[in-house]
Amino acid sequence: MDVDPMTLARARLALEEASRHYLFDPNVRVIDFGFPEKNGQIVEDELAIRFHVRQKLFDAALEEATEAGITRPIPASIGGFLTDVPQGAYRLQPGRGVSASSPLTGSLRTNRVNPMSGGISISDEHRNVYGTLGGLVTDRSTGAAMILSNWHVLVGNWSARPGQRIFQPGRLDGGRAADTIALLTRDAMSVNLDAAVATLSGSRSLINSQLNLGAVKGVGKAKLGMEVVKSGRKTGITFGRVTAIEGIAKMPYDGLQRIIRGVITIDQRQGNEEVSAGGDSGSWWLDSATMQAIGLHFAGSNSPERGLSLDMPQVLDALNVNIAVRP
Repeated sequence: MDVDPMTLARARLALEEASRHYLFDPNVRVIDFGFPEKNGQIVEDELAIRFHVRQKLFDAALEEATEAGITRPIPASIGGFLTDVPQGAYRLQPGRGVSASSPLTGSLRTNRVNPMSGGISISDEHRNVYGTLGGLVTDRSTGAAMILSNWHVLVGNWSARPGQRIFQPGRLDGGRAADTIALLTRDAMSVNLDAAVATLSGSRSLINSQLNLGAVKGVGKAKLGMEVVKSGRKTGITFGRVTAIEGIAKMPYDGLQRIIRGVITIDQRQGNEEVSAGGDSGSWWLDSATMQAIGLHFAGSNSPERGLSLDMPQVLDALNVNIAVRP
């Protein structure tokens, strides 16, 4: 669905109003603009300002929680738009725990590979985790070849500095100092985007390809109803549908709660599909029709199954990079 510029401008004003008054409510995690839910089904011919809550509360329970300062009632409308209140338990999605629990262990996604492509295991040098190598970008000023992934995959803590080593595979998949393939260069947390780039060291090559999907055909803009696909370290190839855009989220990063902007919400196309899981952070969502990158995956919910990504054009501009469209 194409949203006309006037409606989108009004929605942005409504989102800012909603975030000022409700984003710091302990029960609210994400506020976005998109399709509402009715009777458990996404309604694709209506638009709403959506308040994603940890837990839906009604009647006496809502009154009790309001009196206790745990939450506050969501208005029926805001900024001229009706509101909707979906539920979701959102978390950042690095891979933790025992790597052997993944069905993809021992695959090209977890092994040391050359040439590298998007969709494989990666991490910084310090934390025993894994995330996903998103893909190949180039510095707009120098032309240097870089990896684009999440802040919480390539950086990970507030004391990290440029020059931090990046391993492929990630440490939890067995990566060590000999597996250094890039050095952390810069991030976009200062502009509320969970994104970072690392300059390739030259030890191995990275090609413009997503594992089991093929080449990325540039960058596009997410649209409501768009069908998308990604290649992630944990879940491999998964699909989804864009149900909201222009989102604002709050997430914990290394002990601090941060506001994240430019959030795209991705739901299942049908009820039995997996959208994402821990370890998929950093993967790129592509428009299934054009294979253009539209989002950088960073978080998700298992109940309901849902993914959160960052608007790719905003990410590229903030980091001053372009997607490398040639292999």
